[in-house]
Amino acid sequence: MSPLFFPAILITLLFFLSGFEKIYLFAEKTSKFAKKIGLSLNLAKIIIGCVIALEIVAPSFIALYMYSRSFALVPLFKLSVIALSLFTIAATLLYHNPLKNREKYYAFMSNVSTLGGLAALYTSV
Repeated sequence: MSPLFFPAILITLLFFLSGFEKIYLFAEKTSKFAKKIGLSLNLAKIIIGCVIALEIVAPSFIALYMYSRSFALVPLFKLSVIALSLFTIAATLLYHNPLKNREKYYAFMSNVSTLGGLAALYTSV
């Protein structure tokens, strides 16, 4: 097991839990997203479904790699870290942009910190 196993869990735990929250609140999340972006409800459902899969699967691959340190999992680990990083950037711009809403400053900074943690994980391989 990598010494970064527990830090990796802590960095990605929020994504994992958020994925399950989106399942529980699927109708609410999809309708809010559709209105915010100006998409059809069906397209919003597909996108939120993909986000749910990303938020559950990517942290799982990251944890699995950090636990096993299996060379075969390195591509999935790296892809997972990159995908979560890109998702975090997109979510930050859409929902936590402090230039549009000053009250979002701490959520923005939290996401910047999360990106730092993901970058550290990526470079650990």
